[in-house]
Amino acid sequence: MSEPAKDIVANDVSMAFTRGSEKLVALDSVSLTVLRGSFLSIVGPSGCGKTTLLRILAKLLIPTTGEVWIDPGQLKDGIAYVPQSPLLLPWRTLLQNAALGLELKGKLNVARVERIKAEIQEFGLGGFEESVTAELSGGMAQRASLIRALESRPRILFCDEPFSAIDFVTRLGLTTRFKLLCGVHNMTTVFVTHNIEEAIFLGNQVAVMSGRPGKIVATHHPNLSIGSEDAVACRQAPEFAQLFAQIWEELKNGNA
Repeated sequence: MSEPAKDIVANDVSMAFTRGSEKLVALDSVSLTVLRGSFLSIVGPSGCGKTTLLRILAKLLIPTTGEVWIDPGQLKDGIAYVPQSPLLLPWRTLLQNAALGLELKGKLNVARVERIKAEIQEFGLGGFEESVTAELSGGMAQRASLIRALESRPRILFCDEPFSAIDFVTRLGLTTRFKLLCGVHNMTTVFVTHNIEEAIFLGNQVAVMSGRPGKIVATHHPNLSIGSEDAVACRQAPEFAQLFAQIWEELKNGNA
């Protein structure tokens, strides 16, 4: 049996920033591998370097030491990055912003516009298609940004806490839909969060980071016996509670 294809490999990545005379070490010797079609959740406390690591993995930031490799074929086929701030174009409507990824690729047509409209409904934004950015709440803008990335059908998707501004009830439904879409379209996904429950449900690999300087202190592979495709039902799995408690302890110990 052949080994699974690797899409991203990080080797001994460290990152330091200089602020005046002070040197701030954000990451310390991080190594990880992301297999094709897999979903890596990176969970850690605020300020531990999660976003810095995500930007390095996406080739948006060059590490101080170490290296990151991304499969050239996947790069050619397209990647998408969803930041914490939605970065919607203020003069465009929600629908136009959601369609921007496909438009820039020259792949927007009537059928795909209808597909985007359907996804807007699925994400609870029906009726706001013609609203401009100033008329949207922060959570609505975040959802529009996520739809834009998903509908461009990237081979690799990087997400930086895309559900952080969304209320808990809506969030549960959206994470279920999000996981489904990533799986159906075989996207390799790297997802940063500080929410342990979200990390367990979404990821088939969960990397736990320590406080700054950020290191990976543990890696888990959730295998839930109940509700693995449903963000609410999965909480009934005994493995869910056990893994939550274990990650919580690792986060506490990593910040001691």
